Parts: sequence; structure tokens; C-alpha cells
Amino acid sequence: MFKYLLCFYLIVPISGFSQHQITGSFSPPSKFKATMLYHLSAGDATYTSYGTVDEQGAMQIDLDAAAPTGMYRVVYALPQSEHNFEFIYNGKEDVVFNFDATRGIKFISSKENQLLHSYKGAIATAQNELMKLYAQPPVDSINYIDHVQKIDSLQNAYETLSKGTIAAHFIAASKPYIPSKLEPAETYVAHAKAHFFKAVNFQNKTLQSSNFIIDKCIDYIFEMHTSQTPSFQDFTSNIDTVYQSFLETELLYQLTSLNILNEILIDLKQEALAVYLTQTYVLPLASQLNAIELIVSMESFLRVAVGAKAPNFEIKNPKNELKISLYDLKGNSNYILIFWSSDCGHCMNELPEIHAYISKHPEKDIKVIAIGLENNLQPWDQAIQLWPKFTHAIAEGKWENNIPIHYDITATPSYFVLDASKTITSKPYLLKDLKAVLDQK
Repeated sequence: MFKYLLCFYLIVPISGFSQHQITGSFSPPSKFKATMLYHLSAGDATYTSYGTVDEQGAMQIDLDAAAPTGMYRVVYALPQSEHNFEFIYNGKEDVVFNFDATRGIKFISSKENQLLHSYKGAIATAQNELMKLYAQPPVDSINYIDHVQKIDSLQNAYETLSKGTIAAHFIAASKPYIPSKLEPAETYVAHAKAHFFKAVNFQNKTLQSSNFIIDKCIDYIFEMHTSQTPSFQDFTSNIDTVYQSFLETELLYQLTSLNILNEILIDLKQEALAVYLTQTYVLPLASQLNAIELIVSMESFLRVAVGAKAPNFEIKNPKNELKISLYDLKGNSNYILIFWSSDCGHCMNELPEIHAYISKHPEKDIKVIAIGLENNLQPWDQAIQLWPKFTHAIAEGKWENNIPIHYDITATPSYFVLDASKTITSKPYLLKDLKAVLDQK
């Protein structure tokens, strides 16, 4: 979730007397080149060290004697927010792990990390077994209580085993709802939802120094519903509850955490929920803390979010003296805005495919407005001859032009699908995503 520029070749490893080692084996080795290690604190990540991954997939980082205990994050690829894992360093033992690109992490050494991962697996298995009973009614009361007691015993045992460790914070905060008697499925779900955050102390600095609280909030938003077909209002109601849970924490931590949740929602293609979170909570908090850069970023996001009316602009084409804007275009059911450039290889490969698609499917009633981000007129003029069915516009000055700025364009090609009223209905990232959207028109 923390986005820092990963420039391996510019970073020099921290030197000093080594107290403990972080040793890893990555598989398959060909997928990994280097790692970066961060020490985590509430809402922040501090670079600690760098480690290369050799041809056999081996990596080793020597920690300085003064390295603080707590939570650490290993980043192994870009983007950092998607390619990382966390572990505990208690200052008393080396950490040895195997990391598989498909199966994830397994700790070979480090009792605390092994204990925490053992707990996660055991409690998840026990809860799944309880859920299986609900899936095969009628539920036998004695069998049900046996399963409930197993969950309770596991929780108590791991809390005892972890006492005095960093892992204890996570084990205690993960305590699930444990019913005292047989409950109907609907009652169990309602109680589980009501108790979801009861074991979590949002002010706990150890919990704040990890992905734990963020992951817990995402689980609550998407999984804690009493309806089998939750509505948009059900999801926003869960967001409201998540926000309430942050109220006792520091304002800066609230803002950082809610903004991370916002980024996750966007990554999950849940843009309507991200709009709700942004407008209702993130922007007011950013304004309260005078976080100018974040305010500008959020306003840019809202301006071109799914559900917003696309910003108007003049369709400037030196080949046509008529002055016309996006809003002046009428008569089509669907519109596609393509931001492209004649010096963009992906653009020159993808635009012909889109042109062929539109030509093949006139019944879909789609008009394409292709906005070329250009510094020179000549290559743009030559390229557009290949796509006569498009309405062409030029944004001279490329990235400095107001049109890509207003649409928050950071890469080409970029796609926006609009309805007849020019409302943004989709923002496909890849060509295949665009085709999938158009296939449904």
C-alpha cells in the first residue's frame, strides 16, 4: 500500500555490525532479482536494507545491531503495493523463509512468525469446518458445540503460547466470534458482523504498523453482509462502520488508512465505493489536515470517476475548421475516448484493432473520439489517415495539454467508455478489457 520509487541501482546497503539475518529462498528464481526491506511504523515505512536474489533464488540481508524490533516488509517487485509480504522481527532470532510466487510465504525459522502463521491456518480450518455444518442442514447441536469449543480452545491455546510476543497482538486481535450455543445461520452472521471489530484495538501501534487493520477493514466491507445479495447501500453502510472504528485514532493515521482503503477499492474496480469513501470521508479529512497534494489528487479522481460526467473539451482538428466540443456530439448510444500518441508503440498496435472492431459492429452505435497527445502535427496527421471512422482531435503539448490533465492521463493508450449523455460508464485498462465492455453493448 505504501508507494515508493523502487530504484535498486541507486541504493547502497546499510553497513554495520550484523546482529541477525533475514534469509530467503525465492521460487521460481527467474522471477526475482532483488528485494528491499522496510521497517514499518504506524502509517509509514522506512527503508532499511537491500538484498539481491541470486540465480538459485537465495537472498540474505544482514540487519544492523541497532535495527528496531517490530514489523518489517519485504518488497520483491513493482508495483510495491502488490508485491510484498510482512514478517515479525523480535531482535532475538534470525528469520528464514521460502517464498513461492504461487503459494506465498513459509517460515523455516523464526518461532514468532511460525506461531502466527500456524495460528492463522488452524483457526481458518476450524472456522471452515463450522461453516460446513451450516451448509448441510439440519445442524446437529452436539456436533456444532464440539466445533465451537474447538475454535475456543485453539484461540485460548495460541493466546497462551504467544504471551509476551509481538505475534500476540495479532492473535488476540484476530479472535473470531464464538457462539455460546447453536444459532441459526442468519443469527450467526448477524452476531459475527456485530463482533467483527471487538477484538481489534485500532489504537494499537503494533497493529497499525502492518497491513492487519487495512486487511480487516476490506474483509468487513466485502464479506460482512446479512443479505446474500448485498446492495450498494449495504457496502456503503459497512464503509461507515469502518470509518467509525478509526475515530479514536490520530487524524493523520485515519487519513493515511482511509486513503489506502480508497486505493484498494480502485484497484478492485469498485470505483463507485471509492467515490463514496472519497467524498464522505477522505476529502473532509484531507481538508481538515490541509493535505493539499492529496486534495488535488482526490479531486482529479472524482472528476473522471465512473459515474461522473466526462469533462468537456474542444475537439481540435487542424484538418477541420468546424469548432465542436465533446458535448456537441449527438446521436450515438456509446462513445469511446482514446488518449494515444503516434510515438506510442502500444497505441499503434491497439488502435487498428479498435477501428476494425467498430467497423465490424455498426449495430453497437459507437463513436470513437481519438485524442492524440502530440508535439508535432505531421506524425499525427499521417497516423490518423489509417482510421477514418474515428473522430480525431489533437492535444498539442502532450502531457502539458489541459485535456489529458483534466482526464488525469498518466499513460497511453487510455480508454474511457461513455453513454449517450457523456457519463463515464467504464475505464478499461487493457485492450482486452475494452473489448469485453464493448461486447456487452
